Amino acid sequence: MTLTEKKIRDAKPGSATHIEWDDVVKGLGLRITAAGVKSYVFNYRVDGRMRRMTLGRTSELALSVARERAGEARQAVRGGRDPLGERQNRKTLPTVSEGLDRFLTEYMPQRVEKSRMAERTALEYTRQIKRDIRPVLGRKRIADVTKSDVERVLKPLPPIMANRVQALLSRLFNLFEDWELRPQHTNPARGVEKAVEDARDRTLSGSELSALGKALDAMTDANPGALLTIRLAALTGLRIGEIQNMRWADIDLDTGSVVLPKTKTGRRIHTLPSAAIALLVEAKRVGECVIPGRDPNRSLDYRSIQRHWAKACKAAGIKGTRLHDLRRTIMTEAAALGVGAHLLRDMVGHKTTAMADRYVRRAGAPLTELRERMGEAMAAKLAGDKASKE
Repeated sequence: MTLTEKKIRDAKPGSATHIEWDDVVKGLGLRITAAGVKSYVFNYRVDGRMRRMTLGRTSELALSVARERAGEARQAVRGGRDPLGERQNRKTLPTVSEGLDRFLTEYMPQRVEKSRMAERTALEYTRQIKRDIRPVLGRKRIADVTKSDVERVLKPLPPIMANRVQALLSRLFNLFEDWELRPQHTNPARGVEKAVEDARDRTLSGSELSALGKALDAMTDANPGALLTIRLAALTGLRIGEIQNMRWADIDLDTGSVVLPKTKTGRRIHTLPSAAIALLVEAKRVGECVIPGRDPNRSLDYRSIQRHWAKACKAAGIKGTRLHDLRRTIMTEAAALGVGAHLLRDMVGHKTTAMADRYVRRAGAPLTELRERMGEAMAAKLAGDKASKE
């Protein structure tokens, strides 16, 4: 019979499952169970065996679409493929959740153990996977994830977080390719346009720094390690993670230097100002770590330091600041003194001068003074002939 939408609607169930075959597309049939469930099926033969695949229920699939899919399946069979076998094989392909589990339980711990990934980075990756990636992509097959799927993950996120999650997704799918879980050079995160971030330029003024110092002095019952971290960050411009990872064995108080084994730019020796050395001399040593946590041989966690920072800012009446603003403040102050980009880069341990250039360009007084001097010099040259005649 020739199937029509009306015939499909009017078809009645029998005492057993039966199939009404379509005369338009050979192999396409309407299967009706005894319970009245209607589905499209497609019969074909491959390697001498008869195969039957379900295309979908009639309530979810129009007859025209069913015929189109049956036609595509017929073409695949003629090309020597087995559509049902391929579908069954796809069900065994790993899901994104399975790939994420391997990343979290195997890959990350190995990287952390080899000092190729910071513990804080591993924690942040874990949070991003749990909060942003797994809920959206977890059930999808790794091989099926597309650029639009990645964009769906990023769309609800604020710009900075969207760019961080995109970077993680790109890393994940590069690994999935290396693990042969999807074809090479098919990373769906590649080519996704990055979100535009608003450049943050918040620094602390002199009065704010003074108020912060008084607030820290008044926090006599606070964790001394957290307070030391904040003061060292203000005096040195070091990253909070670099201060957290300091070990007493890496500090030479005589030369005023510290070996930083884990930084964004790799291992480096960093000299410390006298004010920072004085804080370290006064600090109590209770274990291997300069900033100890409950276990004196493990550093204090970032959240604890952040809580003390928030409490100090509240007491000092300082609003809209982050811990990283201390680093930005010292770079801005140095740039205002006329420090060049290369020296500024080395002072705080940047890998390139790109970030330092931003502070040099924003430096007010030296730049204004330079422009004034050059303007006067060029004006004098332009007026040279006239001045000599007079």
